[in-house]
Amino acid sequence: MFKRICLFVLGLFIMAFGVAFSIKSTFGTTPISSISYALNLCTGINIGVTTFIFNASLIVLQLLILRSKFKPKRLLQFINCFVFSYFTDLTLYIVYSLNIPDNLLVNVILIFVSIFLIALGIFIYMPTDIAPLPGEGCVEAVAIVTGWRFSSIKIAFDTSMVIISVIMCYFFYSTPWGSVNIGTVISAFMVGFTLRQIAKLYNHITGKDINIINK
Repeated sequence: MFKRICLFVLGLFIMAFGVAFSIKSTFGTTPISSISYALNLCTGINIGVTTFIFNASLIVLQLLILRSKFKPKRLLQFINCFVFSYFTDLTLYIVYSLNIPDNLLVNVILIFVSIFLIALGIFIYMPTDIAPLPGEGCVEAVAIVTGWRFSSIKIAFDTSMVIISVIMCYFFYSTPWGSVNIGTVISAFMVGFTLRQIAKLYNHITGKDINIINK
């Protein structure tokens, strides 16, 4: 159990770094954080707080999707909300303290580093079967109900987050592209794909399959 908890926390921390690098790139944050960032831009509320609010709402959405299949342990996601929100603030502080050069090439690299870290974080923490982050929890809930592939649902879910973020910023911020940019769009399609490749590589190296969906 201790090992599972360590992997769980490590996965969340890696994902938070992915979010931080996406914000630092200035090409738009990752899809799953785009709504939290849009709330931050539109209201001025700390991004850690808006991340918690958004993720908490996704737990309610899972309840509506799963209904009788919603297990009480999914309520542990409220703890995830707090931990991930704290990690988001912490990693943003660390990334901006690194004095990373602000130029086109570096920012493009940061986008792909972000995509890889998000996918790797999901790959590490989801199989621990403790409780998913609410974003992945929603994707997992749809996968449980429909039987569709997790990575494919992840792409559709991330795309919908991007669309909602653009609408929010259009009506409540100075520009619709406040939290969304080319990097966000790339991430919407690439995180699920990258997750699939990491799983295949792991299987090729170890001969084992990792079950990302926990029913």
